[in-house]
Amino acid sequence: MEHIIVYKDEGAYSCFPGLVRRRNGELWLVFRHAGAFSVQAVRMGKYDHVDKGARIAYSRSVDDGRTWTPITILPPSDPECGEQDCSITELHDGTLLINFFRWRGGPEQEKHRLPFPAYHLYDGSWADVEGPWVIRSRDDGRSWEPPVRVDSSPLPRAGTADAVLELPDGTLLMGIYGAHYPSRVCTSYVVRSTDGGRTWGNASLIARDPEERISFEEPALARTPAGHLIAVLRAGEPRNYQYLYRAFSYDGGRTWTELEPTPMWGHPAHVLPLADGRLLCTYGYRRPPFGVRACLSEDNGRTWDIEHEIILRDDGASRDIGYPSSAQLPDGTILTAYYIHGEDLIRHIAVTRWVAP
Repeated sequence: MEHIIVYKDEGAYSCFPGLVRRRNGELWLVFRHAGAFSVQAVRMGKYDHVDKGARIAYSRSVDDGRTWTPITILPPSDPECGEQDCSITELHDGTLLINFFRWRGGPEQEKHRLPFPAYHLYDGSWADVEGPWVIRSRDDGRSWEPPVRVDSSPLPRAGTADAVLELPDGTLLMGIYGAHYPSRVCTSYVVRSTDGGRTWGNASLIARDPEERISFEEPALARTPAGHLIAVLRAGEPRNYQYLYRAFSYDGGRTWTELEPTPMWGHPAHVLPLADGRLLCTYGYRRPPFGVRACLSEDNGRTWDIEHEIILRDDGASRDIGYPSSAQLPDGTILTAYYIHGEDLIRHIAVTRWVAP
């Protein structure tokens, strides 16, 4: 295995990467880039990932991930909002599509303007989730169209954490999740677009606990070699997440099978179909030894070879790591991107180059 730092800056809190290999061979990596507010939160032991100064940044590689360009930080879609959990995909026509969600922030005296009970930050300000958005580029990232708000009904305050999935017929699917106030337990859905990401809606339920005990969050979507869809979800009681769960869809994401637990402990997940027909699931391992792990399935995600779980990193300094995203090169090499930090507390973006056994 080879570990490569993509971006590390002591004045930045860099996290939540999304990786894609384009048809022209370029690798694009997007991530959340936050500055002084989040760095100070780390120093105070309050890394809560809410920062209205967080922006989408990206870097490119033309040599299979060995070296990376200096980062580009995109202008904010709204200067009063922090952009969170960005992911990237390339559509069949070459369009680049980045999906993310936003936190809207404000001072103490203006918290009544936020539409939902707000989240209290360490400096006395407030913020709340505004919902998912997408931006598109049709000229290889030289320019980006105005952001489009995603209709996340029936979730008024939804997040998204995994890249949009394009189906063979051109339909786009985005996994979203969120809680129905006043519950803290999250429900997960898929929303769809049939016009290249210009409009979204038609939510389909993936996972909900009718007893409101287990939270199902951050669905990762993939199309299996067999042609059906799989969703792998972070799951557990709020702030006590345990094993990943999975569900299948045989009708293009309109309906989903009953959820079942996997043997993979960790969160959140990314699922990648490999060239040899297997599925790769990578996930953060957010208990000692902190790091990033991977597991393979030879039967389209029904079972996972946990006895041969692959440890990509086990040298993280806290649970504030992970959010992996993987891509495969033509020679079979896998690149897995993630964020991690050591005792210096600098949250940074790295990739591991490795070969699946």
